[in-house]
Amino acid sequence: MAVKPNRAANEKKYDLEKIPARVDRVKVSGLLRTHNDYVMKAAEGLFSAKNFQDVMLESMNAKSYLHELGIFKDIYVRVDISRGENPSPNGYEVTFTGNELSRVVGTFGTEVGQNEGTLRSELTFPNIFGRGESVSLQGSYSSTRANDVTLKFWKSFFHTKFIKNRPEISFSIFRRLDRMDVSSFQTSNLGCIADLSLHTWFPFKLTHSFQYESSIRDLSLLNKMAPFKIREHCGPKLASLLRYSVIFDERDNHVFPTEGVLIRSVNEYSGLGGNIAYMSNSTHAEVSFPIIGSLVGQLCGRVGIIKETKNTTTLPINNLFYCGGPLTLRGFKYGGAGPVEEGTPIGAQTYWSAGLHLWAPLPFNRVFKGLGDNFRTHLFCNVGNFNSFSLERMRVASGLGLAFKLGDRARIELNYCIPLRKYANDRVEKNNFQFGIGYEFV
Repeated sequence: MAVKPNRAANEKKYDLEKIPARVDRVKVSGLLRTHNDYVMKAAEGLFSAKNFQDVMLESMNAKSYLHELGIFKDIYVRVDISRGENPSPNGYEVTFTGNELSRVVGTFGTEVGQNEGTLRSELTFPNIFGRGESVSLQGSYSSTRANDVTLKFWKSFFHTKFIKNRPEISFSIFRRLDRMDVSSFQTSNLGCIADLSLHTWFPFKLTHSFQYESSIRDLSLLNKMAPFKIREHCGPKLASLLRYSVIFDERDNHVFPTEGVLIRSVNEYSGLGGNIAYMSNSTHAEVSFPIIGSLVGQLCGRVGIIKETKNTTTLPINNLFYCGGPLTLRGFKYGGAGPVEEGTPIGAQTYWSAGLHLWAPLPFNRVFKGLGDNFRTHLFCNVGNFNSFSLERMRVASGLGLAFKLGDRARIELNYCIPLRKYANDRVEKNNFQFGIGYEFV
């Protein structure tokens, strides 16, 4: 009886770390309007390679780096034996072939905000001076609240020695219209923002954003019957402020994490000029942890504080906090668990809310194959209050619901909510069902 040879047993296995190699030359082709010095960082790791495995790994790192520069549509890598003049023993040449972005790039699509959907269009002029400088004109129309037009110039400095920090600067001129239907007013903002964003790695991986904003904020009424507490804020005001944002994110998933921590904090100081003066902080945090099997526990919290910095100024009503709604305190309407004037929510100077969740996959999840991974069920309990950090007059709600993953960062929730503790002026969902869409929930 003939015995067939085992091909797998006869195949030779090579340890790429034991194959000596060095890179003699690195070439980036396809550069039409990009300067050579802007892509030179891609070669640094390749020239330090000592074996063939290093060559392959560093080639992939260089390809990722070139993608991050934002100047190419596609990048292809070719590793070949060195054939130039005086090739070294075990020498290789690495060639990156890229297709630069066209001079004008247009996009049109939708985005998910905090309980709103947005139709967005953008016209971008990438890499206009050959070192990653870009200009874009953006426009958006929201289904509920905000519409804006922005002209933005930005430049990254990934090609410098600060590559690990991913520094980027930008300057924007914007016009934004914010509607606050529950309080019967809208704000038209016209101004500019200068921004510096970067990452730091010690002692934690943090994303920072430093901004200066100067804008004219014109508040007008949507309803002639609006209370005087809102009317007194009408008219244009000049704001000049500094804003600092920091994000710490170690979750294993942005939508349905099974473990990890997220902390996001936004701090503002207004009063460098103009007639609006305040200090504010808004912080969101969540911790996810596995319990048993596919069950995941989650603790969430959010707090907001705003204070005057000058006795002669009044806190702007469009910067106050609204407690209640599917993203903060389920079972209550947006702004339905906050201060009310003549039946109209007017916002609070401080607020806090917290949530405890138990997440689980759909029953018979495997029957739905990959589709079932986009759904989760959860039990929840929310608590919150405004203008006080005590537990007196605290609002409480609980319930259960179904969540659907929407892209890589947002989700949709349909919940059955039961307000367990409410007060006379609070507004709750009458039929107990509540729909929410966003990327940060409490």
